[in-house]
Amino acid sequence: MKKAPLNKTLQEMTAVFDEMLASLSTLQSLGSLELRFSGEQALIREALVALVENYGVERCSLFLLDNGQLCPAAAVEWKNGAVVCCTTGEDSGCAEVSPVESAVIERALEQKCVQYCEDSLNDPNLQSLAELLGELSAMPRSVLCAPVMASGEPVGVLSLSHPDPDAFGAWQQRFVPLFSLFLGQSLSSNRLLRSLENEVKERTRRLEKVLQETRQLKQHYQKLSLVDSLTGLYNRRFFFSEGSMVLARAVRYHHPTAFMILDLDGFKRINDDYGHGVGDMVLKDVGEALRSQLRESDVLARIGGEEFALILPETAISGAMDLGGRLLSAIRNLCWMVDGRQLRTTISGGTAALSTEEESPDWARLAHEDLLEKLFATADRALYVAKEKGGDRMVDICL
Repeated sequence: MKKAPLNKTLQEMTAVFDEMLASLSTLQSLGSLELRFSGEQALIREALVALVENYGVERCSLFLLDNGQLCPAAAVEWKNGAVVCCTTGEDSGCAEVSPVESAVIERALEQKCVQYCEDSLNDPNLQSLAELLGELSAMPRSVLCAPVMASGEPVGVLSLSHPDPDAFGAWQQRFVPLFSLFLGQSLSSNRLLRSLENEVKERTRRLEKVLQETRQLKQHYQKLSLVDSLTGLYNRRFFFSEGSMVLARAVRYHHPTAFMILDLDGFKRINDDYGHGVGDMVLKDVGEALRSQLRESDVLARIGGEEFALILPETAISGAMDLGGRLLSAIRNLCWMVDGRQLRTTISGGTAALSTEEESPDWARLAHEDLLEKLFATADRALYVAKEKGGDRMVDICL
Protein backbone atom coordinates (compact mmCIF):
# COMPACT_ATOMS: atom_id res chain seq x y z
CA MET A 1 0.00 0.00 0.00
CA LYS A 2 1.29 3.44 -0.89
CA LYS A 3 2.12 5.68 2.04
CA ALA A 4 0.72 8.87 0.54
CA PRO A 5 -2.93 7.69 0.32
CA LEU A 6 -2.62 6.12 3.77
CA ASN A 7 -1.25 9.31 5.28
CA LYS A 8 -4.00 11.28 3.65
CA THR A 9 -6.65 8.91 5.03
CA LEU A 10 -5.13 9.13 8.51
CA GLN A 11 -5.06 12.90 8.31
CA GLU A 12 -8.72 12.98 7.29
CA MET A 13 -9.65 10.62 10.11
CA THR A 14 -7.67 12.70 12.56
CA ALA A 15 -9.46 15.81 11.38
CA VAL A 16 -12.80 14.08 11.83
CA PHE A 17 -11.87 12.95 15.33
CA ASP A 18 -10.69 16.46 16.15
CA GLU A 19 -14.02 17.83 14.97
CA MET A 20 -15.89 15.24 17.02
CA LEU A 21 -13.88 15.99 20.17
CA ALA A 22 -14.33 19.72 19.68
CA SER A 23 -18.07 19.25 19.21
CA LEU A 24 -18.43 17.01 22.24
CA SER A 25 -16.34 19.35 24.41
CA THR A 26 -18.44 22.31 23.33
CA LEU A 27 -21.75 20.53 24.00
CA GLN A 28 -20.47 19.23 27.33
CA SER A 29 -19.56 22.76 28.38
CA LEU A 30 -22.97 24.01 27.28
CA GLY A 31 -24.77 21.19 29.08
CA SER A 32 -23.29 22.16 32.44
CA LEU A 33 -24.12 25.86 32.27
CA GLU A 34 -27.67 25.69 33.59
CA LEU A 35 -26.50 24.34 36.92
CA ARG A 36 -23.63 26.77 37.33
CA PHE A 37 -25.02 30.07 36.17
CA SER A 38 -28.19 31.77 37.33
CA GLY A 39 -28.16 34.88 35.13
CA GLU A 40 -28.96 34.73 31.43
CA GLN A 41 -26.07 37.00 30.50
CA ALA A 42 -23.61 34.72 32.31
CA LEU A 43 -25.06 31.65 30.60
CA ILE A 44 -24.80 33.26 27.15
CA ARG A 45 -21.29 34.53 27.73
CA GLU A 46 -19.96 31.16 28.91
CA ALA A 47 -21.74 29.31 26.08
CA LEU A 48 -20.12 31.52 23.43
CA VAL A 49 -16.72 31.27 25.13
CA ALA A 50 -17.02 27.47 25.06
CA LEU A 51 -17.82 27.60 21.34
CA VAL A 52 -14.85 29.85 20.53
CA GLU A 53 -12.34 28.04 22.72
CA ASN A 54 -13.32 24.48 21.83
CA TYR A 55 -14.28 24.91 18.22
CA GLY A 56 -11.71 27.33 16.87
CA VAL A 57 -14.23 29.97 15.82
CA GLU A 58 -12.82 33.43 15.10
CA ARG A 59 -15.90 35.34 16.26
CA CYS A 60 -19.43 34.44 17.29
CA SER A 61 -22.35 36.63 18.27
CA LEU A 62 -25.79 36.03 19.69
CA PHE A 63 -28.83 38.12 18.85
CA LEU A 64 -32.04 37.68 20.84
CA LEU A 65 -35.58 38.63 19.93
CA ASP A 66 -37.07 41.42 22.01
CA ASN A 67 -40.58 42.52 21.04
CA GLY A 68 -40.04 41.13 17.55
CA GLN A 69 -36.70 42.86 17.05
CA LEU A 70 -33.27 41.21 17.03
CA CYS A 71 -30.99 42.83 19.57
CA PRO A 72 -27.30 42.05 20.20
CA ALA A 73 -26.90 40.05 23.41
CA ALA A 74 -23.22 39.10 23.43
CA ALA A 75 -20.17 38.62 21.26
CA VAL A 76 -16.96 36.63 21.77
CA GLU A 77 -13.87 36.77 19.57
CA TRP A 78 -10.16 36.14 19.49
CA LYS A 79 -8.03 39.28 19.82
CA ASN A 80 -4.26 39.20 20.15
CA GLY A 81 -4.28 35.56 21.15
CA ALA A 82 -6.92 35.97 23.88
CA VAL A 83 -10.68 35.47 24.07
CA VAL A 84 -12.50 38.78 24.48
CA CYS A 85 -16.15 38.94 25.53
CA CYS A 86 -18.66 41.74 25.44
CA THR A 87 -22.30 41.85 26.48
CA THR A 88 -25.01 44.42 26.01
CA GLY A 89 -24.20 47.63 27.84
CA GLU A 90 -20.55 46.69 28.44
CA ASP A 91 -19.04 47.22 24.99
CA SER A 92 -20.41 49.01 21.96
CA GLY A 93 -18.66 46.36 19.85
CA CYS A 94 -21.60 44.05 20.46
CA ALA A 95 -23.77 46.26 18.33
CA GLU A 96 -21.24 46.59 15.48
CA VAL A 97 -22.60 44.17 12.90
CA SER A 98 -21.51 44.34 9.29
CA PRO A 99 -24.20 44.62 6.59
CA VAL A 100 -23.15 41.20 5.28
CA GLU A 101 -23.56 39.48 8.62
CA SER A 102 -26.79 41.37 9.32
CA ALA A 103 -28.29 40.16 6.03
CA VAL A 104 -27.42 36.51 6.73
CA ILE A 105 -28.77 36.82 10.29
CA GLU A 106 -32.11 38.17 9.03
CA ARG A 107 -32.33 35.37 6.47
CA ALA A 108 -31.71 32.71 9.15
CA LEU A 109 -34.46 34.18 11.30
CA GLU A 110 -36.96 34.41 8.44
CA GLN A 111 -36.36 30.90 7.10
CA LYS A 112 -35.79 29.32 10.54
CA CYS A 113 -32.85 27.28 9.28
CA VAL A 114 -29.08 27.50 9.03
CA GLN A 115 -27.70 30.00 6.50
CA TYR A 116 -24.14 29.93 5.20
CA CYS A 117 -22.38 32.59 3.21
CA GLU A 118 -19.19 30.97 1.86
CA ASP A 119 -17.80 34.17 0.41
CA SER A 120 -19.54 37.49 0.85
CA LEU A 121 -17.83 38.87 -2.26
CA ASN A 122 -19.41 36.24 -4.51
CA ASP A 123 -22.71 35.46 -2.76
CA PRO A 124 -25.62 36.06 -5.18
CA ASN A 125 -27.95 36.67 -2.21
CA LEU A 126 -25.95 39.77 -1.30
CA GLN A 127 -26.21 41.57 -4.63
CA SER A 128 -28.27 44.26 -2.93
CA LEU A 129 -25.09 45.17 -1.06
CA ALA A 130 -23.13 45.66 -4.26
CA GLU A 131 -22.58 49.32 -3.51
CA LEU A 132 -20.69 48.32 -0.39
CA LEU A 133 -18.32 45.87 -2.09
CA GLY A 134 -15.53 48.38 -2.02
CA GLU A 135 -15.58 48.36 1.77
CA LEU A 136 -15.84 44.62 2.26
CA SER A 137 -12.15 44.19 3.00
CA ALA A 138 -12.89 44.99 6.63
CA MET A 139 -15.95 42.74 6.69
CA PRO A 140 -16.27 38.98 7.21
CA ARG A 141 -15.94 36.81 4.11
CA SER A 142 -17.57 33.74 5.75
CA VAL A 143 -20.76 33.93 7.81
CA LEU A 144 -22.62 30.96 9.31
CA CYS A 145 -25.91 31.70 11.06
CA ALA A 146 -28.39 29.40 12.78
CA PRO A 147 -31.68 30.28 14.47
CA VAL A 148 -31.76 29.65 18.20
CA MET A 149 -34.98 27.70 18.74
CA ALA A 150 -36.98 27.01 21.87
CA SER A 151 -40.23 25.02 21.83
CA GLY A 152 -40.26 25.19 18.04
CA GLU A 153 -40.06 28.97 17.89
CA PRO A 154 -37.00 31.16 17.26
CA VAL A 155 -35.77 33.20 20.22
CA GLY A 156 -32.67 34.53 18.49
CA VAL A 157 -29.89 33.88 15.99
CA LEU A 158 -26.35 32.61 16.52
CA SER A 159 -23.82 34.03 14.09
CA LEU A 160 -20.27 32.83 13.36
CA SER A 161 -18.01 34.91 11.16
CA HIS A 162 -14.50 34.70 9.77
CA PRO A 163 -12.40 37.07 7.65
CA ASP A 164 -11.45 34.26 5.23
CA PRO A 165 -13.76 32.68 2.62
CA ASP A 166 -14.89 29.06 2.95
CA ALA A 167 -13.97 29.07 6.67
CA PHE A 168 -16.77 26.73 7.74
CA GLY A 169 -16.91 23.18 6.46
CA ALA A 170 -19.74 20.66 6.25
CA TRP A 171 -19.08 19.39 9.77
CA GLN A 172 -19.45 22.88 11.25
CA GLN A 173 -22.56 23.51 9.18
CA ARG A 174 -24.09 20.42 10.77
CA PHE A 175 -22.82 21.14 14.27
CA VAL A 176 -23.78 24.81 14.61
CA PRO A 177 -27.55 24.15 14.30
CA LEU A 178 -27.19 21.46 16.96
CA PHE A 179 -25.32 23.88 19.22
CA SER A 180 -28.01 26.53 18.60
CA LEU A 181 -30.70 24.04 19.55
CA PHE A 182 -28.89 23.18 22.78
CA LEU A 183 -28.38 26.87 23.50
CA GLY A 184 -32.06 27.62 22.84
CA GLN A 185 -33.17 24.88 25.22
CA SER A 186 -30.69 26.12 27.83
CA LEU A 187 -32.03 29.66 27.52
CA SER A 188 -35.61 28.42 27.66
CA SER A 189 -34.90 26.29 30.73
CA ASN A 190 -33.03 29.12 32.39
CA ARG A 191 -35.85 31.58 31.74
CA LEU A 192 -38.42 29.08 33.00
CA LEU A 193 -36.33 28.47 36.11
CA ARG A 194 -35.92 32.20 36.72
CA SER A 195 -39.64 32.71 36.13
CA LEU A 196 -40.50 29.96 38.61
CA GLU A 197 -38.02 31.33 41.13
CA ASN A 198 -39.45 34.83 40.75
CA GLU A 199 -42.96 33.46 41.09
CA VAL A 200 -41.95 31.53 44.21
CA LYS A 201 -40.27 34.65 45.62
CA GLU A 202 -43.32 36.76 44.84
CA ARG A 203 -45.69 34.22 46.35
CA THR A 204 -43.40 33.86 49.36
CA ARG A 205 -43.35 37.64 49.72
CA ARG A 206 -47.13 37.79 49.50
CA LEU A 207 -47.47 34.93 51.97
CA GLU A 208 -45.07 36.58 54.40
CA LYS A 209 -47.04 39.81 54.05
CA VAL A 210 -50.31 38.00 54.72
CA LEU A 211 -48.76 36.19 57.69
CA GLN A 212 -47.38 39.46 59.03
CA GLU A 213 -50.76 41.15 58.60
CA THR A 214 -52.42 38.16 60.26
CA ARG A 215 -50.00 38.32 63.19
CA GLN A 216 -50.55 42.06 63.51
CA LEU A 217 -54.31 41.59 63.31
CA LYS A 218 -54.15 38.82 65.88
CA GLN A 219 -52.04 40.95 68.19
CA HIS A 220 -54.41 43.86 67.62
CA TYR A 221 -57.49 41.84 68.56
CA GLN A 222 -55.68 40.19 71.46
CA LYS A 223 -54.78 43.64 72.65
CA LEU A 224 -58.35 44.82 72.20
CA SER A 225 -59.62 41.86 74.19
CA LEU A 226 -57.14 42.41 77.05
CA VAL A 227 -56.47 46.16 77.08
CA ASP A 228 -58.69 49.10 77.90
CA SER A 229 -58.80 51.28 74.78
CA LEU A 230 -58.90 54.60 76.68
CA THR A 231 -56.15 54.23 79.28
CA GLY A 232 -54.04 51.46 77.72
CA LEU A 233 -54.25 49.54 80.99
CA TYR A 234 -55.41 45.94 81.22
CA ASN A 235 -59.18 45.45 81.26
CA ARG A 236 -61.44 43.58 83.66
CA ARG A 237 -61.29 40.35 81.63
CA PHE A 238 -57.49 40.13 81.75
CA PHE A 239 -57.35 41.23 85.39
CA PHE A 240 -59.47 38.39 86.70
CA SER A 241 -57.78 35.83 84.43
CA GLU A 242 -54.31 36.91 85.56
CA GLY A 243 -55.49 37.32 89.15
CA SER A 244 -56.55 33.67 89.33
CA MET A 245 -53.06 32.54 88.23
CA VAL A 246 -51.32 34.89 90.69
CA LEU A 247 -53.44 33.54 93.56
CA ALA A 248 -52.81 29.96 92.44
CA ARG A 249 -49.06 30.54 92.72
CA ALA A 250 -49.44 32.35 96.03
CA VAL A 251 -51.45 29.53 97.61
CA ARG A 252 -49.16 26.83 96.20
CA TYR A 253 -45.93 28.42 97.43
CA HIS A 254 -47.40 30.11 100.55
CA HIS A 255 -46.60 33.65 99.38
CA PRO A 256 -48.52 36.76 100.50
CA THR A 257 -50.66 38.62 97.96
CA ALA A 258 -52.58 41.88 98.16
CA PHE A 259 -55.60 43.10 96.24
CA MET A 260 -56.58 46.75 95.84
CA ILE A 261 -59.55 48.59 94.38
CA LEU A 262 -59.25 52.32 93.64
CA ASP A 263 -62.04 54.75 92.75
CA LEU A 264 -61.74 58.42 91.75
CA ASP A 265 -63.53 60.76 94.15
CA GLY A 266 -66.24 62.93 92.63
CA PHE A 267 -65.62 61.84 89.07
CA LYS A 268 -69.27 62.40 88.09
CA ARG A 269 -68.82 66.06 88.96
CA ILE A 270 -65.82 66.30 86.62
CA ASN A 271 -67.87 64.91 83.74
CA ASP A 272 -70.82 67.18 84.54
CA ASP A 273 -68.77 70.36 84.99
CA TYR A 274 -66.07 69.91 82.34
CA GLY A 275 -67.49 67.38 79.88
CA HIS A 276 -66.61 63.80 79.02
CA GLY A 277 -63.57 64.83 76.97
CA VAL A 278 -61.91 66.25 80.07
CA GLY A 279 -63.12 63.23 82.04
CA ASP A 280 -61.36 60.91 79.58
CA MET A 281 -58.17 62.97 79.88
CA VAL A 282 -58.30 62.69 83.67
CA LEU A 283 -58.77 58.90 83.48
CA LYS A 284 -55.78 58.49 81.15
CA ASP A 285 -53.52 60.64 83.30
CA VAL A 286 -54.63 58.93 86.50
CA GLY A 287 -53.97 55.53 84.93
CA GLU A 288 -50.45 56.62 83.91
CA ALA A 289 -49.76 58.09 87.37
CA LEU A 290 -50.82 54.82 89.02
CA ARG A 291 -48.71 52.75 86.63
CA SER A 292 -45.62 54.85 87.32
CA GLN A 293 -45.66 53.79 90.98
CA LEU A 294 -45.83 50.04 90.40
CA ARG A 295 -43.37 47.20 89.99
CA GLU A 296 -43.19 45.21 86.80
CA SER A 297 -44.79 42.21 88.54
CA ASP A 298 -47.81 44.21 89.72
CA VAL A 299 -51.01 43.99 87.68
CA LEU A 300 -53.03 47.18 87.15
CA ALA A 301 -56.36 47.28 85.31
CA ARG A 302 -59.29 49.56 84.68
CA ILE A 303 -62.30 47.48 85.70
CA GLY A 304 -65.04 50.07 85.47
CA GLY A 305 -65.78 53.69 84.57
CA GLU A 306 -63.52 55.41 87.10
CA GLU A 307 -62.57 52.24 88.99
CA PHE A 308 -59.13 50.59 88.95
CA ALA A 309 -57.87 47.38 90.48
CA LEU A 310 -54.44 46.11 91.52
CA ILE A 311 -52.96 42.68 92.22
CA LEU A 312 -49.72 42.88 94.19
CA PRO A 313 -47.79 39.56 94.28
CA GLU A 314 -45.38 38.96 97.15
CA THR A 315 -46.98 41.82 99.08
CA ALA A 316 -48.38 41.71 102.60
CA ILE A 317 -50.97 44.14 103.95
CA SER A 318 -48.34 46.54 105.32
CA GLY A 319 -46.58 46.78 101.94
CA ALA A 320 -49.90 47.29 100.18
CA MET A 321 -50.81 50.17 102.52
CA ASP A 322 -47.42 51.80 101.97
CA LEU A 323 -48.01 51.62 98.22
CA GLY A 324 -51.54 52.95 98.74
CA GLY A 325 -50.13 56.04 100.41
CA ARG A 326 -47.83 56.69 97.45
CA LEU A 327 -50.72 56.24 95.03
CA LEU A 328 -52.90 58.72 96.94
CA SER A 329 -50.05 61.25 96.87
CA ALA A 330 -49.43 60.76 93.15
CA ILE A 331 -53.08 61.50 92.31
CA ARG A 332 -53.20 64.54 94.60
CA ASN A 333 -50.23 65.99 92.71
CA LEU A 334 -52.01 65.82 89.36
CA CYS A 335 -53.32 69.14 88.06
CA TRP A 336 -55.13 70.14 84.86
CA MET A 337 -55.89 73.61 83.50
CA VAL A 338 -59.31 73.69 81.86
CA ASP A 339 -60.71 76.99 80.55
CA GLY A 340 -58.41 78.88 82.88
CA ARG A 341 -59.54 76.86 85.86
CA GLN A 342 -57.38 74.50 87.87
CA LEU A 343 -58.72 70.97 88.16
CA ARG A 344 -57.54 68.48 90.77
CA THR A 345 -58.91 65.20 92.04
CA THR A 346 -58.30 62.52 94.65
CA ILE A 347 -58.74 58.80 94.86
CA SER A 348 -59.92 56.33 97.48
CA GLY A 349 -58.83 52.74 97.89
CA GLY A 350 -59.73 49.52 99.61
CA THR A 351 -57.16 46.80 100.20
CA ALA A 352 -57.57 43.13 101.02
CA ALA A 353 -54.55 40.92 101.69
CA LEU A 354 -53.95 37.22 101.73
CA SER A 355 -51.35 36.52 104.41
CA THR A 356 -50.13 32.94 104.33
CA GLU A 357 -48.44 33.35 107.68
CA GLU A 358 -51.86 33.25 109.36
CA GLU A 359 -53.72 30.86 107.09
CA SER A 360 -57.45 30.65 107.67
CA PRO A 361 -59.46 27.53 106.80
CA ASP A 362 -62.16 29.86 105.50
CA TRP A 363 -60.18 30.80 102.38
CA ALA A 364 -57.63 27.97 102.19
CA ARG A 365 -60.37 25.60 101.03
CA LEU A 366 -61.69 27.96 98.32
CA ALA A 367 -61.01 27.52 94.62
CA HIS A 368 -58.76 30.17 93.14
CA GLU A 369 -61.62 31.88 91.29
CA ASP A 370 -63.74 31.92 94.42
CA LEU A 371 -60.83 33.22 96.47
CA LEU A 372 -60.33 36.04 93.98
CA GLU A 373 -64.01 36.94 94.21
CA LYS A 374 -63.73 36.92 98.00
CA LEU A 375 -60.69 39.22 97.87
CA PHE A 376 -62.50 41.49 95.43
CA ALA A 377 -65.56 41.67 97.66
CA THR A 378 -63.42 42.34 100.74
CA ALA A 379 -61.46 45.12 99.02
CA ASP A 380 -64.71 46.60 97.70
CA ARG A 381 -66.05 46.65 101.25
CA ALA A 382 -62.91 48.47 102.38
CA LEU A 383 -63.33 50.97 99.53
CA TYR A 384 -66.87 51.65 100.69
CA VAL A 385 -65.54 52.45 104.14
CA ALA A 386 -62.94 54.80 102.66
CA LYS A 387 -65.66 56.63 100.71
CA GLU A 388 -67.85 56.87 103.81
CA LYS A 389 -64.98 58.52 105.67
CA GLY A 390 -64.72 61.27 103.05
CA GLY A 391 -62.42 59.71 100.42
CA ASP A 392 -58.79 60.44 99.62
CA ARG A 393 -57.73 57.62 101.88
CA MET A 394 -56.86 53.92 101.93
CA VAL A 395 -58.64 51.33 104.10
CA ASP A 396 -57.44 47.74 104.53
CA ILE A 397 -59.07 44.46 105.51
CA CYS A 398 -57.01 41.27 105.87
CA LEU A 399 -58.60 37.91 105.28
